Amino acid sequence: MTHIPSLTHEQLELLRLAKKDSVEELQLFYEFPVVDDSEPPIAHPLFIQELIDIHLIQVREMEASVLTSEFQQSSWIEYCEDLVYPTQVDWGRWRQGIIAQLGEGVEQLMSPGKGLGEFKKVWIREIRVRAVQPSNL
Repeated sequence: MTHIPSLTHEQLELLRLAKKDSVEELQLFYEFPVVDDSEPPIAHPLFIQELIDIHLIQVREMEASVLTSEFQQSSWIEYCEDLVYPTQVDWGRWRQGIIAQLGEGVEQLMSPGKGLGEFKKVWIREIRVRAVQPSNL
């Protein structure tokens, strides 16, 4: 009997995107907190690692660099769309929303600074993902 694992919404979406074009690899970028400036993190986010572990995807690592968080920058730009001149108060409100969204754990290391425009430096990792076709079907 074939075991069908229970997957999260994010895992199902990643698997769907990877299977969409089984010839090409899916290019992904994700951010990871900077803990040690000299070495990028070895691990993948848990939802990706679980798919690797149960042999549903293969991942090829391409590049990792320390840059200002692109997620934070785009979120801030979106937040400011209706503001004529963003202030420190606006930054504080946006920052609290981002911190609540990050939750607990290692992601807390990615919280933006308190000063206006203090985006966090993060590892941005590029990977290529391919869906694995089960051999026993």
